[in-house]
Amino acid sequence: MAKSTTQNIRQIITRRFNGFFIIMLGAFVLLLFFLFKVVFVDGPSLKSDASAKYVRERSIEAVRGNIYASDGSLLATSLPKYRLGMDFSVYKTKAMQDTFNRHSRALAEHLAAFYKDRTADEYFYKLKKGFEQKRPYIMINNRLLDFQERKTVLSFPIFNLHPNNPIKTGVVFERKNVRYAPFGQTAYRTIGYLKDKNQVGLEKAFNKELSGIPGHGFFEKMDKNVWRPMDGSKEILPQRGLDLHTTLDVDIQDIVELALMRSLDTYKGDYATAIVMETATGEIKAISNLMKNSKSPTGYSEALNYALEVSENDPGSVFKLPAMMAMMEESNMPLTEMVTTGGRTYTIYERTMSDSHDYGTLSAQSVIERSSNIGTIKLMQRVFGSEPRKWYQYLKKFHLLDPLDFQIKPVTPKPKFVVPEKWDKITYMWTSVGYSSNTSPLHLLSFYNAIANNGYWIQPILVKKATQGNEVVIDYTLSQKKDSKPLCSKETLSKLQTMLKGVVERGTSDNLKGTKYGIAGKTGTAQRRVNGHYIPGTYYVSFIGYFPVNNPKYTVLVAMDYPKGSSEATYARQVTAPVFKDISERIYARDMKLQQKLSGYLPDSLNNAALRHLIHPMDHGVLYSNFGLPKIEEDGRWLSFQMNKKEVKNYAVSFAPKKVPNVVGMNLRDALFLLENQGLKVRANGLGLVKAQSIPAGFPIQKNALITIQLH
Repeated sequence: MAKSTTQNIRQIITRRFNGFFIIMLGAFVLLLFFLFKVVFVDGPSLKSDASAKYVRERSIEAVRGNIYASDGSLLATSLPKYRLGMDFSVYKTKAMQDTFNRHSRALAEHLAAFYKDRTADEYFYKLKKGFEQKRPYIMINNRLLDFQERKTVLSFPIFNLHPNNPIKTGVVFERKNVRYAPFGQTAYRTIGYLKDKNQVGLEKAFNKELSGIPGHGFFEKMDKNVWRPMDGSKEILPQRGLDLHTTLDVDIQDIVELALMRSLDTYKGDYATAIVMETATGEIKAISNLMKNSKSPTGYSEALNYALEVSENDPGSVFKLPAMMAMMEESNMPLTEMVTTGGRTYTIYERTMSDSHDYGTLSAQSVIERSSNIGTIKLMQRVFGSEPRKWYQYLKKFHLLDPLDFQIKPVTPKPKFVVPEKWDKITYMWTSVGYSSNTSPLHLLSFYNAIANNGYWIQPILVKKATQGNEVVIDYTLSQKKDSKPLCSKETLSKLQTMLKGVVERGTSDNLKGTKYGIAGKTGTAQRRVNGHYIPGTYYVSFIGYFPVNNPKYTVLVAMDYPKGSSEATYARQVTAPVFKDISERIYARDMKLQQKLSGYLPDSLNNAALRHLIHPMDHGVLYSNFGLPKIEEDGRWLSFQMNKKEVKNYAVSFAPKKVPNVVGMNLRDALFLLENQGLKVRANGLGLVKAQSIPAGFPIQKNALITIQLH
């Protein structure tokens, strides 16, 4: 019995041992299989995946093209910026390690003095830790450096051992191209920017042209988001983006922005917008859109490009001119066509329209000059009452119903105008006085510009060409739309021009008369509409016109939303018309060619007591012609003259060399002439006459020294 029991126990142990052996053998075989798979089957693939994590073919960003003003001034450019890092894996030899140990403390002190964000001890600890760990990359400082700052950093201890090949000392400069606007907030919304999803302006519209073609190369990973080109790897170099040459005039842009700021300061409007267009070419010389912003240095900023948008606000009485053009074309209506307004209100089909005054009986000319709503409506009844749809067809002909296809897209969408199929009995009348319709300021400016341009409509243009170096790649003027026929007959055009002159001479804008050059234009005042409802006592006001009146060079629109103040101050006459005058006077003052076209012109320098003895070289011809003086050899020199009751004498002037001249009291052009001819570099701030200069008059001149002049 005992023997049988012992035998059973032995059998059980044997079976269990054999089972354990089989399991272990199976596990060993399985392990061998996995090892074989990893080494021979998956190994190459895994090796490749690992390598891909540290070496990768990446796109090389192309340098973005520049954006220029009409005079060649830079409006936007890309500047290289550099973020400093270090690669400690290059410190392999004992000599390099000794160099680091000897000079790392001095390097830390230079870094602390340069960046001023950490102590020298903190920088030393950071450097030493990276060195001991042989880190392939650590960021020394996140601040972006310009090119001059980069040169300064390369002069620091250790870094200066190989300034032409800094990677030998472990220096890693992560390069980023940063967009820079030399004129700051000037035309900010028009020039535009590329920020996250909020992309606007020319930067967005011409992103493809500006971006260029990226290159390709192999990069090794240094840190989480830091890559550097691999030494010896072949790369396809990127192709720089195209440069855009705009029509914007920096001086006019400054004039417009300053005028809007002053008006907003006075009337506290929600926003104001202004556009200056060169009449004959359609070139936009300035676009400004300002609203209050406490965070801006000026107190104002551009949040939206109101000049190009179709807003909820009705245009108001500026729309009476398209109506009058249509009526005169349809019926050959004379300026003397009479209409009885019948008081301050007129009710038709249970709707009431009102005038600001009881005008009684008016001529068609006076209807525009006085801006009578009732007079316009009654004339529209007379001309289009039987066929209102004809009015709609005229609007299409006038380019007031379709998108302008302006170069800043997708702005300037299609105007909001009820189609005739949905008109009630009075729609056509209400639209004729600028209600029940929405259009962009740019649409209206283009229409008024056609009146100034002998009746020919021309598409507004902001970018003239795109270049690659000196080569013109795209000439945008070739695709600019221009009507081959005028919008109306010569007779109608003459009548409209007479009306617009009358508005200024004796109508709603008679506060603009008396200028040397003459102004023609039209006021507009419309009740504001918010969420589809008109708000009593709140207005959207505008003025559109052109100058000089007899030979227009510029067409200008000024508009303000919800000006505050007295009830009288809400009207366009008090708000936007003076802004137009301010803009036109300042443009006229700086445009010598425009001045010389007008009879009786006398240079400002002749009328300025402080500068009575000096004449700018550009004014020589005027001096000769106006005073019959003998011509002095044209050599770019200034002229000095003496004037008395009987005669004016002139002679060439030379300035004392090597000394800073006194330019206080001069205009910008004259100051630049003097200072730059003395070898100085000039930076100017402000507008108007010079009130201060950073280097006093009489100081010795150092070549290429920078002088800052402050203007009023």
